[in-house]
Amino acid sequence: MPTFILIPNGDALQAWDSSGGGTSSYTDVDNDNGDTEYAFSDTNNERMIVDLPAPSVASGDVDTIDSLTIKASARKTMTGSSFAHFQQTGTAADSSFINNGVDTITVTAGGSYALYSGTTETTSDGSDAWVYGDLAGLQLRITKFRNDRFGELRISYLYAEVAYTAAVAADNATFFGANF
Repeated sequence: MPTFILIPNGDALQAWDSSGGGTSSYTDVDNDNGDTEYAFSDTNNERMIVDLPAPSVASGDVDTIDSLTIKASARKTMTGSSFAHFQQTGTAADSSFINNGVDTITVTAGGSYALYSGTTETTSDGSDAWVYGDLAGLQLRITKFRNDRFGELRISYLYAEVAYTAAVAADNATFFGANF
């Protein structure tokens, strides 16, 4: 099954901090470069919501959107573990709200960044299958959950992985050859 990824290209809400100082931005999580650039939180309930770009695969090349998964390269400094809530949010193509639940991810202290994945979601709201137009309004929301007294939860890379079924090109040669 083919996939493509959607990497953040805008900020909807930023309450996390930036490795470069100040408030974080989507640019802190748009490439996988570890501790070179990252967003971090050491405070319970801080949220980061990022916008995503239009897909790199044209709508005519996609028959169906089969699933969507939030993925992040994250690590915890110091000791213990931190929790993060991963959530797909935004506005669907039919103007309804994208919301298919919250995934709690446990990030344990212990060195380098690791890849964490949310639940692979096959619907945009718990009941309606994804459609290509839903991706235009999709946002990713990360909330630090649990106020651990020591260390930071760091995210250096955040993206949505979209699995899809490719559209089959019409074979006009067969139609014309069989009918004329």
